[in-house]
Amino acid sequence: MIRRRIFAAILLYGFAVGSALFWNRGEFDWLTFGVNIVAASLGLIVLHFRWRIKERRAFTPKRAKDVFS
Repeated sequence: MIRRRIFAAILLYGFAVGSALFWNRGEFDWLTFGVNIVAASLGLIVLHFRWRIKERRAFTPKRAKDVFS
């Protein structure tokens, strides 16, 4: 579902920005911010592919109709 991916992206990127500001006491540091954004992006990519595999195997009403008809 697209909502799951949007929610995960908001959480991951929100924590990436928030932790960069938290650990630098409110000051913006490009290195910490960049590392966190890369880590959040990699996490989102991993989640996307895990969810895509599960969605491919999911038993949808259309697949049920094809199987049982």
